[in-house]
Amino acid sequence: MKKFVFPIPVVSLLLLLGSCSEPENIDSPSSPSTAPEPVDWSSVGQGEVYQKVCSTCHGPEGEGNPQIQSPAIGGLPAWYVKEQTGKFKSGLRGAHPEDTQGQLMRAIAIALTPQQLDEAAQHVGKLPERKTEQHGDKASVDRGRRIFANECMQCHRYNGRGEVVFHSAPLTTLDRDYLVRQLKKYRKGWRGNDKSDFYGHKMVEMAGTLTDESIEDVVNFIGSLAHGDDPRPAADF
Repeated sequence: MKKFVFPIPVVSLLLLLGSCSEPENIDSPSSPSTAPEPVDWSSVGQGEVYQKVCSTCHGPEGEGNPQIQSPAIGGLPAWYVKEQTGKFKSGLRGAHPEDTQGQLMRAIAIALTPQQLDEAAQHVGKLPERKTEQHGDKASVDRGRRIFANECMQCHRYNGRGEVVFHSAPLTTLDRDYLVRQLKKYRKGWRGNDKSDFYGHKMVEMAGTLTDESIEDVVNFIGSLAHGDDPRPAADF
């Protein structure tokens, strides 16, 4: 495979252009993809990885950019960021040919060394958190509370902060649109469908039980959860 080497400013421009493509059609069927062409980021010095590579899309404070579907990642724990970038690097995430944002992240993860990925993860963990936005539809939040209590709480915990033992993501600092997109990716097998991705496959099974409406409901509840709601009274077990 031919290796293309671009200067950092050019790479940043290419990433922005790639991110500004049309939003993913989450309802497209799943199919395999080839690995993206690698680039060379060896010139990025120690202590510069986040600002020179990641901040282009995720912002200097990890605030994300909804216009290019780049999620807020500030404050995500380093263990979780390392695990997910490792999945991008190995092809467990970002391999679907229509998953534009996933393929972009995969290309970045492939180009960075394990040491650079670790540095970026540590940096993300120190950035300020932003709480998931609240939603004003009380009926939807109530429906979502019941779904969360019975389908999500066991792994993601009653406060939605995730759990390293279960490899479950913190949810209450992620933006609503991103959460909706990820649940739909799990449902369609764009993410987590590889049999070797045990925890991802659990999410595929769970998301397969959700309709578009119930996805909106549970994400609306996560916004409420981020601001102090408690799902435990809605649990059936």
